[in-house]
Amino acid sequence: EPEPESEHEARAPDPGPDTGCPGHPWRAGAFDHHRLDAVAVARDALVRGDAIARRLPRGYGTLADQLRRALLSAYLQAADGAHRSGADRLSRFRGARGEAGESAAALEAVEALGLAPTREVREALDLPARLCAMLTRLSRSQK
Repeated sequence: EPEPESEHEARAPDPGPDTGCPGHPWRAGAFDHHRLDAVAVARDALVRGDAIARRLPRGYGTLADQLRRALLSAYLQAADGAHRSGADRLSRFRGARGEAGESAAALEAVEALGLAPTREVREALDLPARLCAMLTRLSRSQK
């Protein structure tokens, strides 16, 4: 076994087999939201949107904050919905869908104002669009 390159690497916990969460000690599937594709898409949208928000020019802090809040809320509500049932589940998924739509609007504002490269924003917009489609299906009542 090769020697660790740094002291930090030597102390890093072994995350176990493919947890999907590098560096985290829990196992894949330990939580209901680990098994929901919509949550993974919401997480990817959060990461990509935050990268854009971090690079917005000075004076656009409100837009950056709104983008981050909408993406974080979409992620957290989708994860919360995975752990619920019945009307609570549907309510969380519908709320997450609304937040995903708001994050898309914030990204569109970034694009309209020319605050980030169009290609980067369009690629980021694919994720909330996909998330909205997934959450629409999940938020339909199971009749």
